[in-house]
Amino acid sequence: MQTTVRTALVLCLGILLAGCASLDVTSPQYERSKTYDFTDKKQDKLYVAINDWLSQSANSQETEVEFTDKEAGKISAKIITQGVLCGPLEDFYLTADWTFDVKDGAYRVRVDPLHVDTNARRKTTSLNEKCGRKVLREVTRAMRGLETHIVNYESF
Repeated sequence: MQTTVRTALVLCLGILLAGCASLDVTSPQYERSKTYDFTDKKQDKLYVAINDWLSQSANSQETEVEFTDKEAGKISAKIITQGVLCGPLEDFYLTADWTFDVKDGAYRVRVDPLHVDTNARRKTTSLNEKCGRKVLREVTRAMRGLETHIVNYESF
């Protein structure tokens, strides 16, 4: 009788785990890269606008600028996006490397997700699919925020 109950529990647990597809947020397929064209904007102005966005976005997300080279038009930053509530007890924060290549009339941003932190201080690279997609949507939202910031940037 006890063996039958154990077998049934193991079988149910196996079915439950098989139904939970996981999403590896560090997979190359989730790297975001986009080029934005601003034909009327000069490199130095775009560079300043991106740096301004990075400093202002520190209010809503943790931002650590790691490298800047104004002449080459390069900026690298590690950004932790806002927490995404995916479960009853934990928020998930995506840590990603952001790389900006700036030139006259355009800039390219590339986002490489590194790992996900939780408010329970655990790191992971895989989440269930629904939660993983919510976390990755925050990257897209942040990229749109940067584009809006540049469009509305006053010093152009």
